This record gives sequence, C-alpha cells and structure tokens, in this order.
Amino acid sequence: MKREQGFTLQRFHYESTRKRDEKGMPYGPPQTTILRLLIKSLPDGYLKELYKRLREHSESCFSIVFNAVLRTDEEENTLTDFDSGLIVTGYTISVDESFGTPLHEQAITASGKEEKDTDLMMTDISLLTKSITYIGSDSYQKELHINF
Repeated sequence: MKREQGFTLQRFHYESTRKRDEKGMPYGPPQTTILRLLIKSLPDGYLKELYKRLREHSESCFSIVFNAVLRTDEEENTLTDFDSGLIVTGYTISVDESFGTPLHEQAITASGKEEKDTDLMMTDISLLTKSITYIGSDSYQKELHINF
C-alpha cells in the first residue's frame, strides 16, 4: 500500500459489549458496535471512496495500522512494516466533514510562535461493525464477530 492510498488517523473509538447474567458472567455474542474514526485529509476530492462506501449496501473493509514504517528508497512511501493493527469489516453509516485545524492542534514554529490554522479537513466516519480482527506481533490474530 502506498501512503497516498491511506489517511492520517487522528482518533478512533469503539466499545464492544456483551450481555451479563445475574452473576455477572458474560454470555451471547457482542452487541451492536459503532466504530468512530476521525481522519485528517486534504479537502480536494480526497474522500470519494468513503462516500462511495456510504452509498453501497455491501460491507467494506478498513485497515488501521499502528507505528507504520514506510519504505524510502525507489518504492517511496510504501508500507513495509507496522507494530499492530485492526482490520474492521462493516458498513459506513455516516461521514461528517469540518474544515480547519482545531485550536489544540496548531503547529509551533522553530521560533516558538504558533502558526495559523491550515486548511485541512477533519472527517468523522461512523462504521457499523460486523467484525474486528486484531493483528499483533508474530502474526498473532484475534477476531471478534459482532451481532448487529
């Protein structure tokens, strides 16, 4: 995968729960889980694929990698390694855009002064998840199937 094919993830959140009996023991499949992603991107038609997935009635697959290592030789900006990751399968249910950088993310220049906000777009995406697969070191994988 090339760097241009991905997004810069600012924040993500999901909560997966199961029912519990009177003794507190969990039972049954995980209940409905919504994954929220906040990504930073350029506003110029960069998110066409996400809007396409919003219109579709079929599931999509999203990969989230942590501590990505990119190749810098002749195959510039190609993903070569990562520490861990998530593969999320589900349905895009909402896409919400806002322009500009939040105040707490202003850049500090070498002289110590704050730069003005840049015209980046922050996009909040909500996914109705079908499954979440955790990928760890040494090819460890754990999959969670979700009942929605």
